[in-house]
Amino acid sequence: MRSVKWAGLFAMLFSLGGTAVAQDTYPARPVQLIYPFGSGGTDALFRVFSMAMSKIGGEQFVYINREGASGAIGAASVARAQPDGYTLMIGPSIVMTNLPYTQKDLSYTFDSFDFVCQLNVNAFVLAVRADSPYKKLEDLVEAARRQPGKFNYGHSGTYTDVHLNMLTLARQAGIQVQDIAYRGDGPNLLRLLAGDLEFTINSVVSVASRNDVRPLVVFWDRRHPALPDVPSVVELGYASFFTGYQGLYAPRDTPRPVIAKLENMCMKAVQTEEYQTAAQKQGAAVVPMRSAPFAAEARKSYETKGALFAELGVKPQ
Repeated sequence: MRSVKWAGLFAMLFSLGGTAVAQDTYPARPVQLIYPFGSGGTDALFRVFSMAMSKIGGEQFVYINREGASGAIGAASVARAQPDGYTLMIGPSIVMTNLPYTQKDLSYTFDSFDFVCQLNVNAFVLAVRADSPYKKLEDLVEAARRQPGKFNYGHSGTYTDVHLNMLTLARQAGIQVQDIAYRGDGPNLLRLLAGDLEFTINSVVSVASRNDVRPLVVFWDRRHPALPDVPSVVELGYASFFTGYQGLYAPRDTPRPVIAKLENMCMKAVQTEEYQTAAQKQGAAVVPMRSAPFAAEARKSYETKGALFAELGVKPQ
């Protein structure tokens, strides 16, 4: 009996030692980096990130597009993966902070993930046509107040951060405007230029280099480096906004030493010349954040959105 106990103890110690060695040598094989959307947009920036991580880690970070169900399919595949650091997700936090409130029968929750690091912020902007009579946000707000329900605006998805920003702004400004959802920033801008919309809410990336639209305000707590002359909502006295956090995530219960190693690699990757150059080309604001503050910020966003969805009477569908 005693020999059996000793054998069990040795087996346990060997297992723990093997786990520690595995964590010390991480990554020891290729890592899958899942982006839960299709190609295009910030996808190009994340591919640069995966190459930077491959160089820093000494193993390939294999970039995979796994789109479907507004990001839920890719996110679910990561949530159910082995929590060993070899299957990760990259992309916007809305798949954790928004979808649990809007999509029925999700196979994961906000707490299904460990937040490794924030890479950048995808801020949003309210824009009008370049020939619009509205030169600043207050011009637009005053006109909308005089014509309740008459102004149409476009956005790229119902109950996404883009949409929630305008819902919040409209309530604070005391205006009634009609929203129209399009599949992406491109169609949204086309309808604006065609004269079907008074304004749009788009990503900064989609309008920063255009001369046929006029950005009026950025939904952030500061001015965006790609639009330094455009005020932020906070600057204009509005209290609430949602920015698109872009980050790296792991399945819940991934060992802390692995998370710490990934976190350090991430901090180095976003500072590489290649990543900085790619981010600048896309108009993305690189705002790196370590695991703990990133997780806290994401949870705050998740809970704030939960209260807003409840107030709006939104139910998962």
